[in-house]
Amino acid sequence: MRLITLVLSTFICCANALASDPISAALEHAARPSADIEQDAKRRPDQVLRFFDLQPGMKVLDMFAGGGYYTELTAYVVGNAGKVDALNNQAYINYVGPEKIHQRFADNRLPNARVLTQETDALDLPADYYDRIWFFLSFHDLYHVDAKNGWQKIDDARFMQTLRRALKDDGIIAITDHAALPGTPDTSGQELHRIDPQLIKDRMQQWGFVLVKEGDFLQNLDDPMTIPMWDPSVRGRTNRVVMAFSKK
Repeated sequence: MRLITLVLSTFICCANALASDPISAALEHAARPSADIEQDAKRRPDQVLRFFDLQPGMKVLDMFAGGGYYTELTAYVVGNAGKVDALNNQAYINYVGPEKIHQRFADNRLPNARVLTQETDALDLPADYYDRIWFFLSFHDLYHVDAKNGWQKIDDARFMQTLRRALKDDGIIAITDHAALPGTPDTSGQELHRIDPQLIKDRMQQWGFVLVKEGDFLQNLDDPMTIPMWDPSVRGRTNRVVMAFSKK
C-alpha cells in the first residue's frame, strides 16, 4: 500500500509540475510528431522558448514558419487563450512541401494555430497584436533571392516596419540564426544561409528596435562560419545567435 501511495504521489507531483510549467508540458505533449522530438536535441526548444519568455495566453507570429516545428510547440504553450499565426510565403511552402504543412494542421489538430500564406511585399497583419514574433533560423532569408522558385528580393526595411506595426509595444522579436564571420556582407544570406550577428543588431537598430538580451547557449565555436549551414560537417550544429529585440 505504501508503494502504491508513493507511486501515486510521484505521478501527481509530476503532473502538477508539468501543469505549472507550460513549456515542459509542451515538450512532453503526447501529440508531438516523432520527427519533431528527434530534432529537440539540436534545436534546444526548452532553452529557446524560456529565453524568449513565452507565456500562456500570448499571441505569436511564427514568421517563415516552414514545416511548423515551433508553431506546434508555441501553440501548446500559449494554450486556448493564445493564438499562433504560422506564416509562409509560397516559396517557403514549395521548399518545405505543402504535404508536410497539411499534415501539421490537418483535422484541426492545432485549433489555436492559423496558417497564413502571404508574400513578403504584401503582408496583411493586425496592428499592435503580437506579443512575440519568431524568426527562427530565417532572418538571413531577408537577403535571399531565388526568382526561379518564386523568392523575390525583399525590401527589408519596409518588411520590418510592417512587423514593427504588428508587434505590441511590450512585445519581442525573437531571432535565432546561423552566424557568419564578423564583417560578412548580407549576401551571406544568399550564399551561405548565414548572417553576421553585428549586421542583425545594426539593421534592427536602424528599423527602430533595441537589443534586449542575447544568449550563447546555441554557440558552437568549432563551426568555421565560412561554409553553408547545410554542409554535412555542421548541419544541425552551426554556431547560432540568439537575440531578443523590443521597440525603442
